[in-house]
Amino acid sequence: MRRWMRPAALALALLAGAGTTGFTATPAPPAAAADPPAAALDPGLAAQVDELARAALTDGVTGAVVGISDPVRGSYLRAYGTADTAGTPMTPDVHYRIASVTKTFTAQAVLRLVDQGRLSLDDRLAEYVPDVPHGDEITVAHLLGMRGGVYDFVADEEFLARYAADPLLPGWSPYDVLEIIRAHADEATPPGRATVYSNSEYVLLGLVLERVTGRSAQQVTTSVIEELGLPETSYPTTAALPEPFARGYVNTDSELAPTPPGAEPRDVTLSSPEVPYTAGAVVSTVPDMVRYAEQLATGAGLAPETARLRQEWTPLTSTGVRVQYGLGVLRLGDWVGHNGSIFGYSDVVTHLPDQEASVVVMVNAADGEAVPADDLWAGVVRLLYPDSLPTW
Repeated sequence: MRRWMRPAALALALLAGAGTTGFTATPAPPAAAADPPAAALDPGLAAQVDELARAALTDGVTGAVVGISDPVRGSYLRAYGTADTAGTPMTPDVHYRIASVTKTFTAQAVLRLVDQGRLSLDDRLAEYVPDVPHGDEITVAHLLGMRGGVYDFVADEEFLARYAADPLLPGWSPYDVLEIIRAHADEATPPGRATVYSNSEYVLLGLVLERVTGRSAQQVTTSVIEELGLPETSYPTTAALPEPFARGYVNTDSELAPTPPGAEPRDVTLSSPEVPYTAGAVVSTVPDMVRYAEQLATGAGLAPETARLRQEWTPLTSTGVRVQYGLGVLRLGDWVGHNGSIFGYSDVVTHLPDQEASVVVMVNAADGEAVPADDLWAGVVRLLYPDSLPTW
């Protein structure tokens, strides 16, 4: 079974052809500096993007948004379909849950602390969170790079059943994740041996942030978002989404929460941010993510050496399209960014450094296992940048 907020599905899609924290480091340049160029995408290419996006409106997806920024080809921002099953038109400025793209903000917060000397990449997890299997060997760098060997809590069958039944999960906290990790101690592996995607490692980083700063992970992440100048991006404290927002649905072909025959897709717009926590709680819009994609890929807000370390890649796949992981950032072929899937929403946020181009897509149906946005992203990228997805 594929896992909640896991990017591995991207490789499959590509193979198929488809408050303050006390930070004082130099702030990132304001978002306005990274606004898309004024030129528009060629009408012929735009029509082909439209065709790809409309084809993605299936299996419970009622709407999608595509954002492209390219200094040569031009910019493109368009919404498709509807924001809900009632027929409300989708608009480009809708808020949605960015799922695992949240991990990039968590990593940014951790790396800012490293730049300030308040945390070291070599610090052991046990200094901050006790009783985690191999915690005296796992470093902060291991956690950032998905190399900690920590059991992924979303693989726990009891958790999956509870979450599928009620994404609000009243009373849930990150400490429930710790209990799951400890209960699966025999499934942990020593750190540093392989790069294996685990949402647990980013929950643990959230607890590290709280321990080091004395503030909530939500407050720390909010400070990072504000420093990057992303006005429509937020770490919510409730299950509600800011207006305007797209309603989110479970994809009708989901194996985790199947839709009964003849029924409309299940509405899962409301879900607790405490469940994904620093592995997936952040909310944004496609225009904000288009600006952020370049910031993420160029190391905005980080010391140059830290930004370089962030993009020391290790492989997540061994065949097909090259998929690698850095410190809270994915490399998808030649693209730098991240993707995500959570109940109701799926997205891909990427930047192609050698062409200074960004491509962001979102769709409003997912179950946290499948990543429906991957197929749309791969189609757009293959159309516009056919040589940007090298294989192993």
